[in-house]
Amino acid sequence: MISKHVIGMALACGLVALAAPEAQAQSGWSVCRDVECLDQGWNDAQRRWWYTTTQGSRLLPLSWMRALEQPGDGDGAIRAFLDRAYMDELGYIANPDPVHNPEGLPLGWVVDQDKTLSADLMCDTFPETCDALTMREPWVGLTCSACHTNEITHQGRRLRVEGAPTLADFQRMEEDLLQALKDTVADRDRFDRFARGVLGADQSIDGRESLELQLNEQIVWQQALADKNAAPKVRYGHARLDAQGHILNKVALTIRHPNQITNVLADAPASYPHIWNTSQQDQLQWNGIAPRMARIRLLGENTELGALVRNTSEVIGVFAHLETDKSKVLRGYPSSARVRELVSLERQLESLQSPRWPEDMLGAIDWDLAAQGREVFTRKIDGESCADCHSHMAPGDTSSKMEISMTPLTELGTDVFTTCNTFLHRSKSGNFGGQLVDTKFTRIDRDEDYTRLMLVNATVGTIRGKLFEVLAAILGKDDRPSGIRTESSLVTEYLPGVSDAKKKADAEECLTQEHPLLAYKARSLNGIWATAPYLHNGSVPTLYDLLLPARMRNVATALDAELPEDAATRPEVFGVGSREFDPVKVGFVSELDQNPFTFRARGEDGEPIPGNFNAGHDYGTAGLSEEDRRALVEYLKTL
Repeated sequence: MISKHVIGMALACGLVALAAPEAQAQSGWSVCRDVECLDQGWNDAQRRWWYTTTQGSRLLPLSWMRALEQPGDGDGAIRAFLDRAYMDELGYIANPDPVHNPEGLPLGWVVDQDKTLSADLMCDTFPETCDALTMREPWVGLTCSACHTNEITHQGRRLRVEGAPTLADFQRMEEDLLQALKDTVADRDRFDRFARGVLGADQSIDGRESLELQLNEQIVWQQALADKNAAPKVRYGHARLDAQGHILNKVALTIRHPNQITNVLADAPASYPHIWNTSQQDQLQWNGIAPRMARIRLLGENTELGALVRNTSEVIGVFAHLETDKSKVLRGYPSSARVRELVSLERQLESLQSPRWPEDMLGAIDWDLAAQGREVFTRKIDGESCADCHSHMAPGDTSSKMEISMTPLTELGTDVFTTCNTFLHRSKSGNFGGQLVDTKFTRIDRDEDYTRLMLVNATVGTIRGKLFEVLAAILGKDDRPSGIRTESSLVTEYLPGVSDAKKKADAEECLTQEHPLLAYKARSLNGIWATAPYLHNGSVPTLYDLLLPARMRNVATALDAELPEDAATRPEVFGVGSREFDPVKVGFVSELDQNPFTFRARGEDGEPIPGNFNAGHDYGTAGLSEEDRRALVEYLKTL
């Protein structure tokens, strides 16, 4: 148990105490004033608190974000980066809360400030920024709700869904932000406007020179992140992000090894997972990389250690400042992560209920057809049914254990790279070399090892650095490959049609090894209607399309039979980014002319794009009748 003395030290060192949502001041303004809110177990104060509570993410100083302009397009127009229309274009939701969001930031973009010495982080990377005390100013970062809140529209009405995957284009936001910083330095008129906005009446020659040096420090750092996260052959677009790739690459950069390697690109974008019922699952993330662990009393609240590890690793990947090169995991790593807030946010998330189909907005459910769909859902096809992997859970149930099924890549047949890239990612060890990873005394190799092991080291060190306590029972298992390989005499080609030899070799390595990470998770499908696009990589636009067979496959075998040319199959090109809902197919409208981004499973030359395969989860879909598909879709609305 954490002593009162330790808690007092933590608060004294800059951890901000939180008021419960119910205790926050009320202004009369309601989240649900301009948008319809589903009943998911949260009241208005809880929603507002969830949208605006910092995790310690630090993207740019607030004064910079206010003054920054969008990248120039040559027309001479001056457009603020935080312009509401531009944020809408990027897919970030407005949050016009006058009390908790006076800056008018998008929903989930929050202000973080630490005025103490502990704010002066990464001063080797940002020396001028530290010297100017800019680290102690308010910064803007992202919190959980930026990526896990969504709105749908239908026939002129708007509906807020808490915990649903965002439709934001995170990749473009990062690219535009970096370009905007570069444009600010390159264009002296733009820099002059920026300096006036940031410095105001305190402008001076020295102050402007310092500001320009700080801008260049950010450009160098963000360019390094962009280079590590490069994905030249695949665009994420709206509703997808290679989050695990970004987190692993951020850890690799914090190691600051002069010869750091880049052996795996961040080219496996995944759909943002929906996050209701997270506390009821034994394994989280698409590949189950985040296991559930012991629940303890921490900072005055019950918290599950696995959730704390998962959320800390997330904020590391999403702009937290972190120093891992000057200390060891046992002493803790200095960081901007807000452990107390992470605990409280997870605690509130435990009460979030899955969304129920709103019949008054999206149309009445055909309950007789849904009953037929349940029969199809439980029907055995080749000895298996949908219900074997996807257990039933009532929409309002926030306490029962959720049954989780992990299906090996070899059985699922879906795109391999969300899990394969995480499995194969390696980095130079640097300061991590020789350090322990977990309580089973697994050590990181001194020269080079799997980056996922270093992520555990960085995450545990971040938690220890904030709480001054050694947390036991952290990931008590060795995540190294088992060395067991399987062979199939039927396989004729891995990633058929792909010309990239490395990708084909990576796929073969991941499809011929047995390891817990080389699998994808199946969970209860409650609220699944509100989570399009589908499959782990967002490669299928609607539930109806998911029930069609795919022409693509990860592995070609001698027994493969081609689908007829006229067979209905999953679309390989469709639009993403519109909030307009299709209640018939269940998903967002996917016509190209109604969406800002085009998803392509194949390049324009017809070659399949690794990371965008829409194969897998094909359990007898070709044999379903049109009536069966429609009935299944109707049943899934009821979950």
